[in-house]
Amino acid sequence: MIADILNKSHKNYPLSGHTTLKIGGKAENAFFPTCVEEFLYVRDCLVSNNNKITVIGAGSNLLVSSKGVSGAVIFTGSINGYEIMDNCKIRVDSGMKSAALAKVLLENNLSGLEFLIGIPGTVGGAVTMNSSAHGQGIEDVIESAHVLDLQTGEILKLDKSQLNLGYRYSFVEANRHLILSAVFQLQESERTKIAESMEFHINYRKEKHPPLTEPNAGSTFRNPERKVYVGKLLEELGAKSWKEGGAKLSDRHANFLINAGNATSLDVSRLMYKMYNEIKKNFGYELIAEIRYVGDSTEEEETIWKTFQVH
Repeated sequence: MIADILNKSHKNYPLSGHTTLKIGGKAENAFFPTCVEEFLYVRDCLVSNNNKITVIGAGSNLLVSSKGVSGAVIFTGSINGYEIMDNCKIRVDSGMKSAALAKVLLENNLSGLEFLIGIPGTVGGAVTMNSSAHGQGIEDVIESAHVLDLQTGEILKLDKSQLNLGYRYSFVEANRHLILSAVFQLQESERTKIAESMEFHINYRKEKHPPLTEPNAGSTFRNPERKVYVGKLLEELGAKSWKEGGAKLSDRHANFLINAGNATSLDVSRLMYKMYNEIKKNFGYELIAEIRYVGDSTEEEETIWKTFQVH
């Protein structure tokens, strides 16, 4: 029964293993729903009891407080169903890994989202951030999404225009909504061509980005404008040598921040603060963080994160 999910909570649950940065304290309570119905039931029960709620997917662009997260954390990674529909469409639950979706599409000769093979997050995160790479993007193929209004609890179906997708931006992110599922309109193609495209994306990331064996959260800051790259600006400043405690910048890509060993959320925050201030001082850009901070911050972390622009 759906109600059984409430009896399966995990007390004082360690979070560092659920983020690609491998940083984070413990959750006061953690829940792992396996379908949208379980997720909504848990959330409604928690809301009715005035519990603080944090939702985590793959944890691929999160910095979780080393002090932990008070209240309840709901993980969506097991909400990962999908349905192949007529006319080259697919409906996907938000918790499905992006790379897993790319493989499903390969098996079904469907093209349009090959770039997802190299992204470590979930479909929900990809839609929320309007992920894109090398001429492919979510906004090119998404038809609609079911979302949860986190303030009212209302479930809405939004079409592409209502999602208002822009560069690393969506209506969903800007208005405190949560993706539950999405429908994509793809194109039929030869499996060999799809596989070749996926291989290109994999090889590009292997060459240009640090491997996940070096714990990181992807790009730290968004590029401030077209053809202005944060990584290149930081390289000009010699940033690849920058370190703060257990956190350092990647020697492969300066806009990637790495947990080099036992880094804390404060280490990462301080290094991000230096990146932000040096770019502002030397180039005039006020950067927008791609990484999100969740949890019980220290006073210093709170001050730092108030400085960043975060949509």
